[in-house]
Amino acid sequence: MIESWHIREVLRGRLGSALVDEPGFADPLADLLRSYAGYKDTFRSMAVRVEDTLFNMLYNRLGSGMTVQMNDGTLRRVRTAELKDAADDVMGVLFESLKVYSVNLEALQAYALESGSFSAMRTLYTRYGSFLSPEDKQVLARVIRGARPRSEWESWI
Repeated sequence: MIESWHIREVLRGRLGSALVDEPGFADPLADLLRSYAGYKDTFRSMAVRVEDTLFNMLYNRLGSGMTVQMNDGTLRRVRTAELKDAADDVMGVLFESLKVYSVNLEALQAYALESGSFSAMRTLYTRYGSFLSPEDKQVLARVIRGARPRSEWESWI
């Protein structure tokens, strides 16, 4: 089951503990992810809703300055361009919660190809790897390595 602490954990590095640990901060996102139903939602539509919800939450809490205090004490402005990656991190919580079966495999593969979602690729590699051909798994690993810094993937590839 998706809990608010899952959301806080994936956003902590991007938005700082001071913000994500505020009471109720992650509740709207956790509620949104829990509402996902594969028969009526697509990953793309859910990602758009997650990004919109995240923007509204940040704007309501931070105002137009969108400035957060990071864990090292520095202040930094959250740019709207960053919200897509933050939303993808949140979507990763949904992907990790899905049951491993063929319908989800196909949906994740299609979404990863269409969107370039790092979270979808990570879930495919880590949870669905045994269903991928060795060639597909090698290609996926190569794309992941080329897309992100080593620190983000070296523990699981």
